[in-house]
Amino acid sequence: MKLLRVLSLCLWILVVVFFPSGSQSADSEEESRLPLAMEVFLKKPQVRVYELQVHLTNISEDVVRVNVRDLPWNPPNDSKWFSVFRMDGQESPVKQRVHDWKLGARVIQLVPGESIQDTVLLNPQMPSLLDDIAQFGVKIRWDCPPASLKFVCQKDSPQILTIPKGDSGQPDVYLLDTPVCIQLAEAIGLIKIPEGHAVLFLLTLESVMVDLPKIHALLYQVNDYVQQCQPSWTNSWAVSFFTEKQFAGFLSDKGNKHYFEQGISGNR
Repeated sequence: MKLLRVLSLCLWILVVVFFPSGSQSADSEEESRLPLAMEVFLKKPQVRVYELQVHLTNISEDVVRVNVRDLPWNPPNDSKWFSVFRMDGQESPVKQRVHDWKLGARVIQLVPGESIQDTVLLNPQMPSLLDDIAQFGVKIRWDCPPASLKFVCQKDSPQILTIPKGDSGQPDVYLLDTPVCIQLAEAIGLIKIPEGHAVLFLLTLESVMVDLPKIHALLYQVNDYVQQCQPSWTNSWAVSFFTEKQFAGFLSDKGNKHYFEQGISGNR
């Protein structure tokens, strides 16, 4: 009887000592996650080109800092957090190429409500992708939250995306409200968008450029224009301000380089 009591006491000690440590480990893992909610969308920017567009949004009330090498679209993360399967009877996995190089450290910060976006191009990572789509269709799946990433999941965000068998691969078509886009472009002083670049050249008074509240208000208008009229862009777009239309362009352009050297042109 005495031996039984001793054994019971030892078992109770093991439960007290070891079980809380496991709980603390799980809590520690959750605490290490950044309050950046991740959403994933399937996009087709060109004919038979497939990509995952990934959004991270700061859902906290504080500024969040994240290292670029932890972002889900940068190697080696870009092939680790999701899996691709053929939609055959066995759901055979599609082999992915893994990039083993890493980016250097650089920290970016997101204010509350701010988001950052970029893409993972699927075709180069899966040489058999187009054949698999033609014969079976494919399913893209990830855990929520992904074990290999530091982020949380956007509420009600899907964890599975599918490309059906025989998908034509036609690029995404966006319906734009042309009259609204014309009005928004005039409101922000849009001069032009250089071909092949996610950059807006704006005609802007210098008094607006040097006034922080006014430039903030203008940037909100620019964001509205991009959201409604350039839906294929991610958050990597840029803005250049010009006080005169004739100077609108990149400094590398022949004419603008001459203006800049003479001190009569400069974009911001």
